[in-house]
Amino acid sequence: MRHLQRIGLVLCLALASATPALAKQDDAAIATAIAMLDQLEAGDFESATTAFDARMKAALGPDKLAGVQQQIEAAGPLVSRDAPRVSQRDGYTVLVFRIQRQHAALEATVAIDGDGKVAGLHFLPASGGPQ
Repeated sequence: MRHLQRIGLVLCLALASATPALAKQDDAAIATAIAMLDQLEAGDFESATTAFDARMKAALGPDKLAGVQQQIEAAGPLVSRDAPRVSQRDGYTVLVFRIQRQHAALEATVAIDGDGKVAGLHFLPASGGPQ
């Protein structure tokens, strides 16, 4: 029994020491994603793509990103953007932002790789309707 208590204590200490590193990684990922979404909303597509990794830049350059933003703006002007839900998946920090526009709510999913670059961007209608 005492052996199990020691193992539990070691695991708790290991988790506690890892938490600050994950929090810093999350903070950096959140800042990257927010800056990119702000640039997208402002129509600064060149700047928005500077945070993209090479695959994202090849797949979604400034012209295509402008088209995405045009489709998003069809839902009306931006009303609000909630703080993201953050998770870790397969080495990526995944952030899901609920974005309320005048006529619709969207979810923007942004994946940030280990180098701090945007490796994925996806918009969907938000589940659960307006909140």
